[in-house]
Amino acid sequence: MDLDKALLVIILTVGAVILFNVMIYLSARRGNEVTTINLMRKAARRARNPWQDEDDALQELSDIVSGLKSVEGDAESAEEQSNNDD
Repeated sequence: MDLDKALLVIILTVGAVILFNVMIYLSARRGNEVTTINLMRKAARRARNPWQDEDDALQELSDIVSGLKSVEGDAESAEEQSNNDD
């Protein structure tokens, strides 16, 4: 890897970390402490499971599809039973 590119990546990473910490400090100093704490908790939850919203949506879709399949299966079994009665 080129030394200039590696140095650029290091500088950008350190800059991003410093900027993030400054933003946290300013938010804690100016803002309401409760709001800041809630914001940090929300960020920690999101960091633990970044795809929670998508997982919830997929689970809901799976439940809907399962419900449709069971309704379809009930209709087919009722149709077969009525054909057997004839």
